[in-house]
Amino acid sequence: MFLAVYLAAYYVLDQMRHAYYLPATPLENIDKIIREQDKLFNNATTLPMHTNTLKHFDNPIETIKDEKSNSYKMIIDLKPFNNDPKNIEIKIKENQIDAKGLGEKSKKNTENVYVFTQKYVLPENIDEDKVTKEKVKNKYIITMPIDNDD
Repeated sequence: MFLAVYLAAYYVLDQMRHAYYLPATPLENIDKIIREQDKLFNNATTLPMHTNTLKHFDNPIETIKDEKSNSYKMIIDLKPFNNDPKNIEIKIKENQIDAKGLGEKSKKNTENVYVFTQKYVLPENIDEDKVTKEKVKNKYIITMPIDNDD
């Protein structure tokens, strides 16, 4: 009888030992993979796109209303766009302005692409025929006179 109780207790304790010392379950491995991916995304400051890198930067456009000349002025910082106004596209339709810009900077093994798209809706209509564009140093200034034919 003593031997039977001893073997039964040994069997139960051996089964319990196997239950507590299992190798890592697949769910634990998934959690580890997710944690590693979160680290990669949290540390990333740029998004890789083929050989280019898309970088985020502050809005390069400033808009002001000039009461003296009764016009709106849009001042665009050209530094991210290779100081070239050709890299900026402006479309004006009544009181809506669409601005788009694209700039690329290449270094040894990297190429950075700077992109922006912005839409503005103004409270007054713009006289499209009298819009002027000029480059002053690193700024591209677009003057949009207000249409007074209303």
